[in-house]
Amino acid sequence: MAMSLFKLLAALRAMLYCLPALALGDPTNWGCLHCPSNSADGLPTPTYGSDQIVFTVCAELNISAPLIDVYNAILDFQAYPSWNTFAFAVDLPSNVTTTPTDNYVGMPMTFHTAGVLPPFNTTSNEVLTVLDYANAAGYSLSAWRYDDGLGGAGMRAEHPNVLVDVGGGVTRYLSFETYYLGTETAVVLPLKGNLQTAFEKQRANLKAYVEGI
Repeated sequence: MAMSLFKLLAALRAMLYCLPALALGDPTNWGCLHCPSNSADGLPTPTYGSDQIVFTVCAELNISAPLIDVYNAILDFQAYPSWNTFAFAVDLPSNVTTTPTDNYVGMPMTFHTAGVLPPFNTTSNEVLTVLDYANAAGYSLSAWRYDDGLGGAGMRAEHPNVLVDVGGGVTRYLSFETYYLGTETAVVLPLKGNLQTAFEKQRANLKAYVEGI
């Protein structure tokens, strides 16, 4: 009964918090976003907005841990090999010796991933675009975008992570990647199902890791 009451209060709190954004149709109140019921509906990203979205892969759940612990775990790229079965390793610049402490906006990274094109592992060049732990809107946001080496002419994609403190030591985690129209997007479109499965596995991995710290 106590847990049900807590969930009800948390839901009411979230609804009241998001009412102004919903009324104004504000897509930039990241703390009010949820996974879409249809991947083709898409979610906007900080760099590319909401125009020319092709699809979004998305994962969401509550983690029983303080927001700061979840935020740091997402950005501690050096620890990924110990818990992340999707992005199992991240190559970082030589000037980054400790994550998340040394992270900076504009930091290039290479993600090594499994499950996108099985049975092969794949790599993806990324650039850190947002590091926003605390803001007046009450959510935390981090993000990185795909670097196609062509200034986005080949493919634009960005991966935001949104965290909201829902009370009671629980953090709502929303992680998604939105892909936009480009000359290479048709190559990725058939992999949408694999990407969605990988995001769901990563969601479970993160929850188990953070709650076990």
